[in-house]
Amino acid sequence: MIAILIAGIVATIFTTMNYYTQLQSNVLKQQNTKTILEVVRSRLINLSKDVDDDSYFELLKEDTNDSTLPIVVGLGTDAWAKRIYYYTIDLGIENTVDSNYSDTNTSISPNNNILGRLVSMGEDMKLSTTDTDSTAQGDDIMLEIGIGEVNHFKLYGSSEITTQTRGYNSAIVSDTEPTTPINGALWFDTNNSALKIYSQTDNNWTSL
Repeated sequence: MIAILIAGIVATIFTTMNYYTQLQSNVLKQQNTKTILEVVRSRLINLSKDVDDDSYFELLKEDTNDSTLPIVVGLGTDAWAKRIYYYTIDLGIENTVDSNYSDTNTSISPNNNILGRLVSMGEDMKLSTTDTDSTAQGDDIMLEIGIGEVNHFKLYGSSEITTQTRGYNSAIVSDTEPTTPINGALWFDTNNSALKIYSQTDNNWTSL
């Protein structure tokens, strides 16, 4: 009787230990997946180009068959070894110049100024987040790439940021016009002590 009781206690202890081990493992995988998405995001921003010269950078295009990352990024799976879903949109004139880069105007997010979206299915390995969801659903892990992030990275000495709007809120400070301005870029003209914004419509800098 005592042996049966001890065996039951031991079994309970091992079951509890396995539960907490699994719990810790999944927490660690969630953290690692977030890191993986950040690394992928950085690589995508670095590889982005304005391939069609419309003053909007394009991200590398996803595989249109299964919405996966292009091989050149180097990472394609999360910490659960499941594929990362990847979606892009071309916010400017539809790209017909380079098929390796985003060329669709189909919405991927209800959030404003989003160029790309990365989604991990999370622990349950079921994709719950759709293009109409502004935040990750279920236990999905999502990271979006904003146009401001890409513009800032390309315009301001490859200095990364993590917000969508800072690219427009940071100004280039110089005494001469920036040579490759992007629509909405800010420039502080030190010669005239004036803050100006670039408009692609008339290709001019307008004082604010």
